Amino acid sequence: MSRVHSAQSSRLRLLLQFLGSMRLAVSLLVLLAIASVIGTVLSQQQPYDNYQLQFGSFWFQVYRELGLYNVYRTLWYTGIVAFLVLSTATCVTRNGPRMLRDMRALPVRQRHAAIRAQEHFFSTDAELSAEGMANRLAALLRQAGFRPRLEREGSEFYVAARKGRFHRLGYFLTHLAIILICAAALYNADIPVKWAEWTGTLQPAKNFDLPLSEIPRSAWMPLHNPAYRGIITLPEGQTADAVFELAGDGYLVQPLPFRIHLRSFHVSYYSTGMPSDFVSDVVLYSPSGKVLKSGIIRVNHPMSYDGVEIYQSSFSDGGSLLHLQSYVLGMPALQPGQLTGRVGQTLQAGGSGYSVQLKNFSLYNVMPRTAVGDKPDPKNPMINLGPSYTYVVHDPHGGAAEFKTYFSPISRNGQGYFVQGYRQALGDPYHYVYLPVGPNGGISLFLNYLAALQVAARGGAQASPAVFQQIFAMLAARVAPNMSTAEQGRFVQASLNALAQMRDYPAPFILRLQSFDHRWAAGLQVTKWPGTVPIYWGCVALVLGIFILFYLPQRRIWARVEDREGGSHLELGASADRNKREFAREFAAWERALRTSPRKEDTTLNC
Repeated sequence: MSRVHSAQSSRLRLLLQFLGSMRLAVSLLVLLAIASVIGTVLSQQQPYDNYQLQFGSFWFQVYRELGLYNVYRTLWYTGIVAFLVLSTATCVTRNGPRMLRDMRALPVRQRHAAIRAQEHFFSTDAELSAEGMANRLAALLRQAGFRPRLEREGSEFYVAARKGRFHRLGYFLTHLAIILICAAALYNADIPVKWAEWTGTLQPAKNFDLPLSEIPRSAWMPLHNPAYRGIITLPEGQTADAVFELAGDGYLVQPLPFRIHLRSFHVSYYSTGMPSDFVSDVVLYSPSGKVLKSGIIRVNHPMSYDGVEIYQSSFSDGGSLLHLQSYVLGMPALQPGQLTGRVGQTLQAGGSGYSVQLKNFSLYNVMPRTAVGDKPDPKNPMINLGPSYTYVVHDPHGGAAEFKTYFSPISRNGQGYFVQGYRQALGDPYHYVYLPVGPNGGISLFLNYLAALQVAARGGAQASPAVFQQIFAMLAARVAPNMSTAEQGRFVQASLNALAQMRDYPAPFILRLQSFDHRWAAGLQVTKWPGTVPIYWGCVALVLGIFILFYLPQRRIWARVEDREGGSHLELGASADRNKREFAREFAAWERALRTSPRKEDTTLNC
């Protein structure tokens, strides 16, 4: 029975040694650092379509299986953090009491072997008595700023002194900080919810188009979830009582203990059109309708209520109302069709079988001049193209193309242009078309010229600059008689360039924005991280511990003096954690001072 107990104790001791070993802690920290670098370099919690487009099908699958798209929610990352907490806690439990004892009192009596094992050591024989030699050593140490302690045992005297008694506190604080930070991070990670997700009890919803009331209950997290971080895009005038947390290729719903109402949203811009600040005016209501708190939220200035932080993270369109005109190519006599809808809606383009999905609206668009084919300007490399709207045209056969059209024209070499980009695949760059603006500020003159060229081509006219100019001159005399010859020349050249750019134009009509009623939407991030304060205190402990380790080095000195016939024999050993060269010079000075007494023989050992 005793052998079994001894074997169990031995295995437990080996396990504790393994858990508290420095090698294990360093290995875990390296793994944690590598995982954190991956989570920093690779954008986390993005739509899976973006990752597949970026990495391709094969590597997309590999990275997904490894959980690299949401590193901090993976089981292996959580396991590393938990194992690091266990390892560090084991180390502190095993070594903490000894460190605290060392800080309280330095043992004076050391064995002969322990003194000789110190980093610096020498021994000498002197004619002074043991007591006199011990007092002389104590005086030297006091001059150096130490507070020596002396003890006598028979004919032997022991001397001990040290500086930096709180150096061990640095080790203790750094280890305690790691435990505190990692344990708080685990608490913030909401392990119960992750466990429910891993075991299948909680299943992310996949359909992003479902209204909140139709999302399956299996995708809802508990109301009193201790920790969460969700996002919500809230249009002006709207209210929300839940946020969404991306999980893989789906999402989870986190109900809130209050309702968030966005009264208004405001964006400030620099002169270049870039946003300088964006502010949400928010009111929090209880489920019964009572006002809990109101105020503004801006970047880096969140609103706090009952342990929940609401951050301003982004902004977008909130369902702006767009009034569009549809111009059918090749039919200028046909009155433009009228389409009206909000961003996010899909409209039918008459009875043509085509549909228009209004995707987005941007009030300002600042980009490099070269991106839209403009000449580079070192003094002003950016250009603000004003409002733009993005839409997708679906044809009757299932094909689709995305368009981005700018509301205001740009001017180039005396000719105005409406800029429109199109692409037939999401990852492709936009192919830009520059539609020339006529004297009336629209594109009707260009469409009439296009139709006239088509009629001439069907009539057998040969393509040549003279023919192009002649056809436009006849058209301009009828619909734009006030255009000068130079203006006509510029317009013809711009129109021919536009026709070349529209060679692969994927729609039979052009949409122009007539007017709009803009509405903002605020992107809010709602977090509840009760472990944040412990993490802050852990960071304070970590900084303080590192400061102590670097700037309060420990220097320890032990000496043993014994009476011998005709004098005494001294053994002096010392060690230092930092500034070793400086301490070596100081130790050498003590050695010279102690050797000035007459002596019989001496031995010196410097390690």
